[in-house]
Amino acid sequence: MDSPVVERHRPRLDDAVTARLRAVALRLRGYVLLEGVAWVIGFLFSAAVIQFTLDYGTRGLQWSMRAALLAMILGGAVWILWRRIISPLRVRVGLAETASLIERRFPELSSLLVSAVRFSLGDVGSAETNSPSLVASVVSSAGPRVRNLDFNNVLDPRRSQRVAFAAAGALVVTLVAALAMPGVTRLWFARNVLLQDVDWPRQTKLIVDLPHGELVGARGDDLTVQASAEGVQPREVEIVFTTASGERSRETMVTVGSEGAYRYRYTFKNAQEDFFFHLEGGDDETQNYSARLLERPRVEWSQLGIVPPAYTRLESFTLRDGERAAQVLPGSEVTFTIATNKPVAQATLMAGNKMIAPAILEGEAGWPTSFGGGGGDDREHHAVTISPKDTQTYHFSLVDLFGLEDKQPVRFAVRVIKDEPPRVRMKLPGVGEMVTPEAILPIELEFSDTYGLAGAELVFQVSREDAREGSIPLTTFRPYLTTFSASLTWPLSSEAVTPGDRLTLFARATDFDDISGPNNAESPPISARVVTRDELLAELARREQEFRMDFERLIDAQEQLRSRLLTLIGLSKLEGGSQDFAATIATLERRQRSIAGSVNIVRQQVEQVLTEHRINQLASQTVEERLGQGIAEPLGRLTTRDLPEAADTIRRWSHDPDGEVGTTVDPQQVALMSQMRAILANMLQWEGYQEAVNMLRDILRLQNELRTETKDAAKQQGSGVFDD
Repeated sequence: MDSPVVERHRPRLDDAVTARLRAVALRLRGYVLLEGVAWVIGFLFSAAVIQFTLDYGTRGLQWSMRAALLAMILGGAVWILWRRIISPLRVRVGLAETASLIERRFPELSSLLVSAVRFSLGDVGSAETNSPSLVASVVSSAGPRVRNLDFNNVLDPRRSQRVAFAAAGALVVTLVAALAMPGVTRLWFARNVLLQDVDWPRQTKLIVDLPHGELVGARGDDLTVQASAEGVQPREVEIVFTTASGERSRETMVTVGSEGAYRYRYTFKNAQEDFFFHLEGGDDETQNYSARLLERPRVEWSQLGIVPPAYTRLESFTLRDGERAAQVLPGSEVTFTIATNKPVAQATLMAGNKMIAPAILEGEAGWPTSFGGGGGDDREHHAVTISPKDTQTYHFSLVDLFGLEDKQPVRFAVRVIKDEPPRVRMKLPGVGEMVTPEAILPIELEFSDTYGLAGAELVFQVSREDAREGSIPLTTFRPYLTTFSASLTWPLSSEAVTPGDRLTLFARATDFDDISGPNNAESPPISARVVTRDELLAELARREQEFRMDFERLIDAQEQLRSRLLTLIGLSKLEGGSQDFAATIATLERRQRSIAGSVNIVRQQVEQVLTEHRINQLASQTVEERLGQGIAEPLGRLTTRDLPEAADTIRRWSHDPDGEVGTTVDPQQVALMSQMRAILANMLQWEGYQEAVNMLRDILRLQNELRTETKDAAKQQGSGVFDD
């Protein structure tokens, strides 16, 4: 701050000089601004020309390159603006600086003007060290000295004019180009300023078939690049590609089709790695495209959840991963749940080429809750529930987001097995083909069904001229039993059957199958003819006579066997050690066992006759003693003990023909013959008795017939007398 003394003695510079100095400073700033603007315009014009040349010459720079160029241009413009305009204009140009500029142009002033300006601004120091009169003299003398000097010559306008003309020329050229080629200008502005993806006009435009914006294929498959062209159709198109491993190559694409409608194709055989590619053809070059090789979608995990039909009362069960074959009943629900190795756009259950149902993605409405997913992993889970009616092999048709399909789908075999009808068995042990009205039939029943019986019954049918049917209740049966058996006796007298009727019995069962059933099953029917007591006794006597004759033949066979054994016993001392002798004895052993089997058949026949006597209420004490104790029991001892022991003795003798065993063979045979003849005697005794009984029955039958005929004749004679 100037002291009061200095402020009071500070001289004032001539206003005309001050005005002229300020005019020079203003012109200087104007020249700086003009040159700075011209530099900016020139830079932008040059950059635009270079940018246009690069973009148009290459038929389209990538967006990233255009963005980088625009950023560089804007950065350069800002730098020039700062360097040429803002920074210079920030420099202070006052009266003192302007005076110094004029002094350099007019050195004859000898710093007079600079000193006068400084003194007028108070830069004179204190009054003790400077003469106020001298300061005033310097300031007052500056005006006359510079009055005749031309300050316009201080600044040279030619450089500013040149840059201004250059900038104006650039603006004119830009305006003319914009007016002459408005489309090109707009396209350049859109591409390089607005950075829009619009193409330069070309005679040829190559179009690559890329539905996803990139080429996507399966690793290891053939990958085909296809393209077409609009405008002028090039006869040759090249594909330039670079693999992920850095290999770069150029190949000519195959041209197919007719002129004007060419298509271009190139196939990468067994593609194994990703790559980038672009096409070149005509005056066009496409942008770079990427080709990605992906894994095909596939099933990585699966399970089958099976819900059997409700009527089976079976629990639901699950076949875990790896178990892909199931047997199910009709009406079962099968839930297929799979996890895929990648997200898929479509998962459809197929049976051969037939679509069964689309699968539901985990989390969507309808996702099954009976069977869970794959243990909480992050893979996509899909499920579908069906009720198969036929045996089928199923698979999932998988298509991922890029259209890749599963070429080797996992197969699921579901076999639909039929719910078999119940199994029914019925036996009437000892019942023959003829029964009397007084018979009491023993019946044995067995029923079974895998999933439970709904009903079980014993049915009888009585038929002659008409037929009637009835059911015998099984009081111990309960529904849902899987097995049921019953033994009962049924008196025929409860149904009032008469001789001449035919009785048929069978067992019937029903299951709970409400899907394809219910299933019914019947045992093979057993039929019997209802006869009188006399008819049945005559039939039983006839059968006894038959097996008595069979037994007589067996006695003859046994006698022949003994005769042969006696012959061999006589030869044993001469031929006992030979192989032929032993083989002959072995043959006789087999004959002895064969006779034992035949005797057993006779025993069974006798026991059958005895049983029928009992069932039909014909068995008396005499019958039990004769058939049971006199025939059946001795036959039983023969077949279970005596005959097998005789065969065993013969076998031991064949092993040691010279041994002591040979001495016991004939005594055994003698004992056997004695027993068999005793049994035959019992048979013959009863047969004679039976013949007498039968003869008596025939006499009684003839008497009854004669009595009936006599009564009928008497009625006819009596009716004739009264009629007259």
